[in-house]
Amino acid sequence: MEKKEELQMVLLEFVKRGNCFTQKTREVLLEYKKLGGTQNDVVKVLYKMKEENITNQTVQHAVDDILDIATGYCGIEMRVW
Repeated sequence: MEKKEELQMVLLEFVKRGNCFTQKTREVLLEYKKLGGTQNDVVKVLYKMKEENITNQTVQHAVDDILDIATGYCGIEMRVW
């Protein structure tokens, strides 16, 4: 399985649970980065998830939480890139 597909599956499971502005989400992103994944790849995956779930506000908010971490719109202790 490709890194992006695996990342999408893991993040989708997190998104289904709701709040994703967590240390566990950050750890997943750090592992993805360690394996050579880029910030741009993560952002693309997240925007795709938003587009596929445009009417689901729970998904929209959870993905926004992950985007905050992935793009650095968070405190330094949560940043990945």
